[in-house]
Amino acid sequence: MATGIRSVLSCSNAVWEDVYEKVKKAVVFMDNACAECLHWNGGAIQLFASGAADVKEFSSFECANASYMKGVFIVSTPLVGQTANIIRDIITASHFQYCIVITACTPEVHYFTRKENFDQNYENRVFEEFEEDILHWMGNVNYTAEVRCVPVITSSVCHSLFIMPSFASLFPLTPNDAERLQVYRSHLNEKKTIDSLSDLDFQTLPFELQVRIKMFVCALSSLFDMLRVNEDCYAVGVTSRIIASELASLQSAKSRRKNAANKASIVLIDRTLDLVGPAGHHGETLADKVISLLPRLPGHSSDVAVNMADLCSKGSQYSQDVVMPGCLAHPRDGFAHSLLNTMITSKQKECLMDINRHLVEAASEEGLPLQLTGRIGRINADTLEGHLKLFKGNRQAFTNHSGLLQIAMATIKTLKHDRYTMMEKLQSIEKMIMLNSGDQDCPSTLSQIKQFMDTENNYDLEDVMLLLVFVYSLEGGDCHEDEDEEREIQKALVQAILTKRELSDNIIYLVGYQPTEDTVRRGIQKFFQKLASLGQTRSHLKQFRSVFESQGFQGGHKSIFKQIIDDIFNPAKPDLMDIEYKSSGLKDLLKSGFGMFMKVSKPRPSDHPLLILYVVGGITCSEVRLIREAVSSYKPNTQVIIGSTSVLKPTDIIHRAFAQDNLFPDEL
Repeated sequence: MATGIRSVLSCSNAVWEDVYEKVKKAVVFMDNACAECLHWNGGAIQLFASGAADVKEFSSFECANASYMKGVFIVSTPLVGQTANIIRDIITASHFQYCIVITACTPEVHYFTRKENFDQNYENRVFEEFEEDILHWMGNVNYTAEVRCVPVITSSVCHSLFIMPSFASLFPLTPNDAERLQVYRSHLNEKKTIDSLSDLDFQTLPFELQVRIKMFVCALSSLFDMLRVNEDCYAVGVTSRIIASELASLQSAKSRRKNAANKASIVLIDRTLDLVGPAGHHGETLADKVISLLPRLPGHSSDVAVNMADLCSKGSQYSQDVVMPGCLAHPRDGFAHSLLNTMITSKQKECLMDINRHLVEAASEEGLPLQLTGRIGRINADTLEGHLKLFKGNRQAFTNHSGLLQIAMATIKTLKHDRYTMMEKLQSIEKMIMLNSGDQDCPSTLSQIKQFMDTENNYDLEDVMLLLVFVYSLEGGDCHEDEDEEREIQKALVQAILTKRELSDNIIYLVGYQPTEDTVRRGIQKFFQKLASLGQTRSHLKQFRSVFESQGFQGGHKSIFKQIIDDIFNPAKPDLMDIEYKSSGLKDLLKSGFGMFMKVSKPRPSDHPLLILYVVGGITCSEVRLIREAVSSYKPNTQVIIGSTSVLKPTDIIHRAFAQDNLFPDEL
């Protein structure tokens, strides 16, 4: 980490230490986002080690046993609406005499949700009022209630990537959302018209979305507070611009910026500007394949559930179906954490060799009957499985190397997954599309997708949808010039949906629970309207308008993240036309505004020892690897760390772009 600046991991650990001090002899109720943060920072075992009596889901259907007098609530949301109601329900159903409520949301967020002006002189008033509510719910004003803000917001996935699970569903707006917003505002008789995405600012957004952005901005400010830095804010994309503007003008951050000893830069980037990576299957990292094919750990947005039953002795559980799933996150296990870092930042072949080496060393250490067979340097699922079986039924060996065995099992399950072959087929099609794009003599991209639908029998509907997202994001507005081809694909999708016995939740969101030909047709038309909108997300940009790169007679994908890194660290220091700087003060405003008239260099993200590249809407492991390699090629004096809202799998893009309302999120 840059000299004098704390790491995100150390900050995360420090805030959880504050939580651990409060849980002794308490029943702990925790929402999913905070539970996911804890998962990447040591897990529930840390709560029990600190004296917690029990850990339960944050739900109105939960309560504490009558013998427990203390309750601790850990939530990621402001103490209003549904969150306040659940706390009330749990308290009234329990027998607490001492309640502690820990929220990740700052007082400024709470004032905003109440549509009140934030006053730093009385910032804790909202918490004091909630303490009075808690005493009322406990039924005795002489009992004890405590409410405080602890920013349990970040999780370090590996050395160079952190995520913020509370904001996994936050996804950038598209031109289609701007059209919807204008219709909404016209019904409210608002004077300002929204003609395009570029016309959006914070004040024009629906209040529910304003609250989500305010929560996110204050969470970022809390992170910078922990890092003890004064940040310069930059943005690429409309939603990121709105976030950066709010962060730069945040009232509660003024004191921190004034007193911070170190400087940092944050570049916020809209995920929607380049969906080629997450919609595709061409990632080179093993971690991407594992995350794509294995199911999510329940309630989580980034980690996976690994079926460990093959290593468990029969009868060792209450039922053969009751086996706790394994996962990828093992922050307290140095070997396993290092392996996950390798899975994210190295090619698959290197990962397999590394996992195999660790398994062999672990088996040797435990004195297991190891037999080395096969060609040196050629590692496959069978090789790993042969070593893994040695640990079956050996409780001590399993315990000693639990993290390693879970990661190895995740790798085996991925390589032997029923859909692994289909993933390779989709990868082949994507490569062919990139190679043929722009070549007039080759079949159009849409005709190639239609051919896939006609000749392949085992594809999922979401496979086709992802191919379409891949194409529209890669080619922008050029891919739907042939309306006849587009209509043919729409007809094929309608027919495929009507003949499917089971539909995914994402498809059901589009066509309804009991689809008819009419509802399916309308749903697919709506899907293609959003597709076209995604193809236009870069239309307002100048430098980064294209992610398609012509390579002689062939084409390829040039990630927008690679383009941004190249421009930031280019020794020639070109003008950053699409990386907008948001001033936090008059001095910075003068520096950026009058640089063209005076001999004053304009601010650049590389000006400071720390640069956070933050992708709003999720990131893939292959993109993390790409960014690391792009940065290292310049050998800068600036340390770059990568942040995002979650680690993506391809189907996440279908859900977040097409099966959730990003303009009108659910009320808190």
